[in-house]
Amino acid sequence: MNQHFALSPDLSIHFQPHGAILVDRYSMVYFRLSGRGAQLAFLLAKHHDIQKTAQIWRLTTKEEIDADQLKKELKEHPFTAAWTEGFFNRPLLITGSIQSYLPLSCTLQLTNACNLNCSFCYASSGKPYQNELSTSQWLEVMQKLAAHGVSDITLTGGEAKLITGFKEVMTAASCFFNNVTLFSNGLNWKSDEIELLNHLGNVSVQISIDGLPETHDQLRGRNDGFHESMKNVKRLTQSTVPVMVAMTVNPQNAHQVYDVIQACAEANVAIFRVGKTLALGRATDDTRALPKEMETAIKQQLKDAIHKWGDQIVIVDWEEENKTTFSDFCTPGFLSWYIRADGCVTPCQIEDTTIGHILNDSLLEIGDPKNLWQARCNAKQCRCIKKIEFSEPDLPFGLNETNEVTI
Repeated sequence: MNQHFALSPDLSIHFQPHGAILVDRYSMVYFRLSGRGAQLAFLLAKHHDIQKTAQIWRLTTKEEIDADQLKKELKEHPFTAAWTEGFFNRPLLITGSIQSYLPLSCTLQLTNACNLNCSFCYASSGKPYQNELSTSQWLEVMQKLAAHGVSDITLTGGEAKLITGFKEVMTAASCFFNNVTLFSNGLNWKSDEIELLNHLGNVSVQISIDGLPETHDQLRGRNDGFHESMKNVKRLTQSTVPVMVAMTVNPQNAHQVYDVIQACAEANVAIFRVGKTLALGRATDDTRALPKEMETAIKQQLKDAIHKWGDQIVIVDWEEENKTTFSDFCTPGFLSWYIRADGCVTPCQIEDTTIGHILNDSLLEIGDPKNLWQARCNAKQCRCIKKIEFSEPDLPFGLNETNEVTI
């Protein structure tokens, strides 16, 4: 959770063609609302008064309801119960569209260029694409996204730090969005870059560490890469920049998860997570196939590490992560987009189905329901997008007929 959320939630109503969601733009926690629920949220956020809200509701809808009845109705769910206790401390920002699915979160692949040649890279990074966007074009893209309600941004590559104007892009991203996450391999960090991120305040860094020194260096194709990346992890954490370490597991490093977590704990890393190698790009059967016994061993290492360092570092439990039910916040195309270095928009980083071009097409065109439905049908790798189902519209202020608060 972003450090700002505990201080001041920044709530907004984000419209979609079939309904609306209430989202905190710092933590990115959200709840889907019925039309009635959204309208009540608007009224309570504006007036901070249950009695006045009930009176306005009665006059608007001709439904006979008083403050006690409304309060009782809202208290039937823990989330809406908070609405009666000062949950809304300011008017709600309104974002999204009732014609198109606009994102709340985007990943920008600033370049496909990379200073490594990882054996399992899903993007086969190394050389830049033809016609990659310039720094000024990326600034235009960020302005466009921010103006349409995007509040959470991830900057990646290749190696994102290789772009011209890296510091300018980071500063702009910090100003335009509530949350900024930078993915990096941890190499070649300059002191002024770390100082900048420290001053910006809302930027976190994810660095890849894929085993102990010899294994990490072999997988990533660079001698002494582990030591330099871990050194820069420590430099970032010492400057109070939040750092997450991500480890991509495979048969070569599956037995080293516990040891990597120990190194992360010693470096004051905030979060550690593991992920399986994707069957894309340069990955081969040798670098991605995990026998059952290896998965079991990884889970045990995570369990042991949580027992020892769980009060110091957030360790994402693999088993619990895999049990997580589907959430449409992460649904590619509908609430999150991946924008490639050449400007093409895809539902996510593992899907090459193009849904538009970020500079040539409007966001409304890219998020058109017909366009996204076609992307859903054509998706080859992404399973999440295939789980989305379009529903009948349920929007506030007379645009629906429901009378039930649904969270």
